[in-house]
Amino acid sequence: MLLGTNLKYAKAYNFRIVLETIRRFGPISRAEVARRTELTAQTVSNITRELLDMGLIYEAERLRDGRGAPSIQLTINPDGAYSIGLDLDRDHLTALLVDFAGQIRHRIHQALDGALPPDKAMDLLARTAETLLQETGLPREKIWGVGVGIPGPLDVSEDGHVTNVANPKAFPGWHRVPVVEILERRLELPVFLENNATAAAIGERWYGAGQHIATFFYVFFSEGLGGGLIFNGQPYDGHSGNAGELGYCYLPPEVLTAEDLTVFQKPHLGILFNVPRLYRRLEAAGHTARSLEDLEQLFQEKNPILLDWLHTGLEHLAPIILAVEYILDPEAIFFGGRLPEPIMTYIIEWLTQRLAALRIEEKPPVRLLPGTAGVDAAALGLATLPLYIQLAPGLHVLLKTGDGEAPARGRASSAAR
Repeated sequence: MLLGTNLKYAKAYNFRIVLETIRRFGPISRAEVARRTELTAQTVSNITRELLDMGLIYEAERLRDGRGAPSIQLTINPDGAYSIGLDLDRDHLTALLVDFAGQIRHRIHQALDGALPPDKAMDLLARTAETLLQETGLPREKIWGVGVGIPGPLDVSEDGHVTNVANPKAFPGWHRVPVVEILERRLELPVFLENNATAAAIGERWYGAGQHIATFFYVFFSEGLGGGLIFNGQPYDGHSGNAGELGYCYLPPEVLTAEDLTVFQKPHLGILFNVPRLYRRLEAAGHTARSLEDLEQLFQEKNPILLDWLHTGLEHLAPIILAVEYILDPEAIFFGGRLPEPIMTYIIEWLTQRLAALRIEEKPPVRLLPGTAGVDAAALGLATLPLYIQLAPGLHVLLKTGDGEAPARGRASSAAR
């Protein structure tokens, strides 16, 4: 179906464009907003008045930029909106409460010993979100939503909304668990579900070095390997909502041990970056390794098992990254997630050299960059998700669905503002 738009949705789009311009370029005058957006001065004035009434922006100091009276500068109000991010994996739960400027106001981290069953996981997620609210003292009405992330793949319903987990091997026993429905009922807040890697890419786009990069790929390291794609400024989910699943790329079985093939069944790239697998190898050799701090120490000591784990994985990741470079032609590829900073730096340096040797033709190399959120990349991205979906500009805002309503992005909660 080809969908048009009308004045109602054009107004919603302009609202988001003005807010995004202030967020990215503020402090900024109304005249400069009009110049950058090519909207009329009256339209900008009306929208900024609405944003002021909502508390999302405020008027800062006056700035003299030429003849005439100094212009009032507009800037984002960090206290205008808050959101929560809950990053769940087999080995941890990281929860963040962030303000509209992306500043972390409160953080909770809990180590986990293996994947939780759905009922216990839902209880932990709900209790942790409530703890964030209680310990910050913020009223619930100031919270724009809760972003929840787990490793993919995710199950997308026919209407394009992600409400279930499609039984990933990372979480045995999970199958079509209505995560959004359960948590919205418990928390009485809009809930948005996303895979961790795409969430990290969204966080990089809104608050990190990706703010001024329209198209980039994000390689995400956690207990395994994932990826997220920002294409022309918007997250790209793919047909089933699982674009970027690097970890499921084919891997020749001869690369793996017999034990690997027993544990993981089908060979795939993510096995080579599986952190519990690395821990088992290290402990079998007499090394204690149960945390990121342990891995960093072993890396500084040039532990041969850790270096072999890295090099084997990177040898097979490099051709995939090269394929991403040639097929998508992104401006940059970010690397982030739950690996120590020295290891992440090493990965980028190693891949930079390897890709230079693999390229068939001379072309400007894609920039390989570190993610800016460190080990909290997914949690920050998930906290960004409610604000991003409800306030960021995108062509989907202009489109009408068959029933005349503007569609939310595929990950959106039905309870969004």
